[in-house]
Amino acid sequence: MSTLERIRPRSFRDYQALPVLGPILDDFVRWSFARGSKLGSVKNRLKDCLRLSKFWADKRIVSWTDIPFEAFDDAYRYFHDDHPDTSGTARSMEEFLRDECGMPQRPLPEPTRSSERVEMFIGYLMKVRGLGSSTISAHRKYILLFMEHIGLEDGDGALAHLSSGAVDEFIAIRSKTLNRHSLQHLVGYLRSYLRFEFSRGTLPLPLHQTIDSPRIYRQEKLPRSLPWDTVKTLLEGIDRSDPQGKRNHLMLLMMATYGLRAVEIVSMTLDDIDWRGRTIHIPQGKTGNHLRLPLTDEVAITLIEYLKNARPPSSRREVFLRIRAPLTIRLKPTGVAEVFQREVRRSGLDIREQGVHCLRHSFAVHLLRQGTSMKTIGDILGHRSAESTCVYLRLAVEDLREVALDVPEYKGHGCNFLPRGEIKFLRIRPWQRKFPRKPFRSFLKTEIEAFLRLHHSLGKKFQKDEHVLYALDFFIVECCPGALRLDYSIFKRWCDTLSQYGATERRSRMLIVRKFSLYRQRTLPAAFIPDILTFPACAPKAPPFIIRPDEIGRLLRAIPIALCHDRYKLRQATIRLAVILLFTTGMRRGELLRLSLEDFNASDNTLFIRTTKFHKQRIIPLSDSAAKDVYAYIGRCGKHGFSMNPSSPLIRHDSPEGATCYTGSGLAGSWRMLCASAKLLTRKGVPPRIHDIRHSFAVNALLRWYENGNDPQAKLPQLATYMGHVSVLSTHYYLSFVEPLRTAASARFEKAFGNLTHNSKEGDAL
Repeated sequence: MSTLERIRPRSFRDYQALPVLGPILDDFVRWSFARGSKLGSVKNRLKDCLRLSKFWADKRIVSWTDIPFEAFDDAYRYFHDDHPDTSGTARSMEEFLRDECGMPQRPLPEPTRSSERVEMFIGYLMKVRGLGSSTISAHRKYILLFMEHIGLEDGDGALAHLSSGAVDEFIAIRSKTLNRHSLQHLVGYLRSYLRFEFSRGTLPLPLHQTIDSPRIYRQEKLPRSLPWDTVKTLLEGIDRSDPQGKRNHLMLLMMATYGLRAVEIVSMTLDDIDWRGRTIHIPQGKTGNHLRLPLTDEVAITLIEYLKNARPPSSRREVFLRIRAPLTIRLKPTGVAEVFQREVRRSGLDIREQGVHCLRHSFAVHLLRQGTSMKTIGDILGHRSAESTCVYLRLAVEDLREVALDVPEYKGHGCNFLPRGEIKFLRIRPWQRKFPRKPFRSFLKTEIEAFLRLHHSLGKKFQKDEHVLYALDFFIVECCPGALRLDYSIFKRWCDTLSQYGATERRSRMLIVRKFSLYRQRTLPAAFIPDILTFPACAPKAPPFIIRPDEIGRLLRAIPIALCHDRYKLRQATIRLAVILLFTTGMRRGELLRLSLEDFNASDNTLFIRTTKFHKQRIIPLSDSAAKDVYAYIGRCGKHGFSMNPSSPLIRHDSPEGATCYTGSGLAGSWRMLCASAKLLTRKGVPPRIHDIRHSFAVNALLRWYENGNDPQAKLPQLATYMGHVSVLSTHYYLSFVEPLRTAASARFEKAFGNLTHNSKEGDAL
């Protein structure tokens, strides 16, 4: 009895009588079973063969020996939308005919100009640079798209006359489908290829030096970590009654136990398990390291159960094999991701992060909260440097909670505050001319628009650059209407209009115009470039005004007097909360104003800071006193009938038209009025900057550690993480050596080394 007759005892003759595919269906069924296909899948493929036989018979194909290669492509496209499984069966049928029936391989496509040049470049990447296959494949994909964009097939002159504008246009087109991280890889591929062609003499200009890169910052996003209880619930909920469930449970268990990557899971072989030594050998392809981790009892028991009762018999040495056909192909990392997503859906847990890599992050944070040192965690994860491991410190909320300051109280006597009507102080912000927002109109219109479009496609906001270039465009139209080129005289006259700004701001705006001029020089070699040596030097930065906790308490007491207003019900409460959060957390003004109600986690008293400077994200815990003020403010907003939508701003300005988000200038104005009322002024007699509160937070946190006897050097990484810095070097900028800090440091030095100094003086006297 044939295999076809055994699975289709009633209709096997109908299948054998099919045109084109009927004579080979029995062999196709046996071939499918040999590759690991299940009975249901084979029956479904037979139904697909009914459609394929009719489709090819309508194309006047008589026998399976007469099926051209184009017929498989036609069937794939025809059934792809309505019957995608039939499209897959068409590909399987082609593979079967090639493996079992002697159908020849597809002929290689005719070489083209693009493919010939790409293969030369690929040979250079393999032999000279020694890149891996996956990296080379990515180079080939995007370089072919680039050659299609510049029209290389129309003639070799497309490369000889290539301009930087064509390269920028290609990057702008690809930016619509790629994020900044992927776009950075694309820019690297283009630079490598253009450098290769320039070295061969194909390109007359070094265009690889003119390509701008998208801005990518370290530690932009938080590690995707899950609570450890959620991880254990997910593992315990996996159904292990069948071989697939046993395999899935073991894979996820090992990832959660050892923090392995998906590629390390699928690459693990039976030879990597040392049963006598009770260790597992993990070769890390990403870093080239070789880890040897202990084989825990739970993993060992689960692994033995899987090898005995779940792993299908196979000659392959990989521990984890495919469940779906074909079984001869190794399991890919994407298969591990699909397993994780499948088990998350079955568990019903509220897990937003669907990437399997979150198990690795969860493992690292779990070790961190157990008190494991960063060096040990880095060794287990296989990191090359401690900086790669320090990123997980941002999720150690309880360790960072001691960084937050408490809400200070005013311990003085009396309330000698100036009322609002008696407050007089100078505005410290320079006057800025507001230009009407119209399209660019000068002779630089096309170039400015191309310049901004390029940098916007690279993920840059360029708001200030756009404002400065619009001011230049407006100046040329109004003051130099007949000008046709940008020269020194026009640039000098425009610079004279910046006299209301300080030296640092003038230099910043002049540098923006110079950067635009360098962009013009790519296509106009004779374009005017401002001489940077003629720019004003940056003015020395004003020293920060460090505010003491008792002074913050005095400011909070002055709020009812300085900010009294009958029309605004929440103004005093809003400014009070803003000052408290700025001082107790050290966040930036923009971070505060972008907070929404959903960013406050009432379960653990934390704030989620997003879309901040350098695209960073972080979680900062609040002190108990600051959290109480947040609770009270939110409750007050609800009592006054304001919107409690999760996306509503936390710091809101209640106007008669309704509650709206506070602006930076509005908050700064209230801050200056408050400081003037409490007579908190700098030596120049003006209120301190609102950014000085961030400096004050850093200094007061360090001073508190000195007073409590803690080691400040050991606490600096926590302070840097809390403030959103990648390195403690950025935090040092905020640590001014003010008098209270100087006194505390001197007292600690005297306590530690005073005896040495005293004994030395006595010895000299003798």
